Amino acid sequence: MNLKLIRQTFALYGIEGELFDDKGLHVCFTLEHAYQQADGSYQPKVPPGIYICQRGQHRLEGMNNSFETFEITNVPGHTNILVHKGNYNNDSEGCVLVGAALGVGCILESAIAFGSFLQLQEGLDSFTLTIQ
Repeated sequence: MNLKLIRQTFALYGIEGELFDDKGLHVCFTLEHAYQQADGSYQPKVPPGIYICQRGQHRLEGMNNSFETFEITNVPGHTNILVHKGNYNNDSEGCVLVGAALGVGCILESAIAFGSFLQLQEGLDSFTLTIQ
């Protein structure tokens, strides 16, 4: 199943967005780390575009065990950009965090949303992600 990420808020606490399936139905909310630009605006690491997301085992810095998720491949100048659980801007170094609800400066119920995200992609080794 192909997905579309529509970014909605660009702020110090992170880049908020919403993930939709190929039928236009809401899948979850997203949060990406906000990097301040020279003009004072905030941008994520992954520019708008179309990406192939590849299933695999990954380990985040500081973790002892690997976990299954999808890597957003061919991000200009970056590798190991993943979709994973987390609630705050600092839980990501450029990855896309998923949550079931928006909080104030965060996303909520990330573990639940991550489980639903993986279930949605069950049986798929890859999918296309369009980021706007």
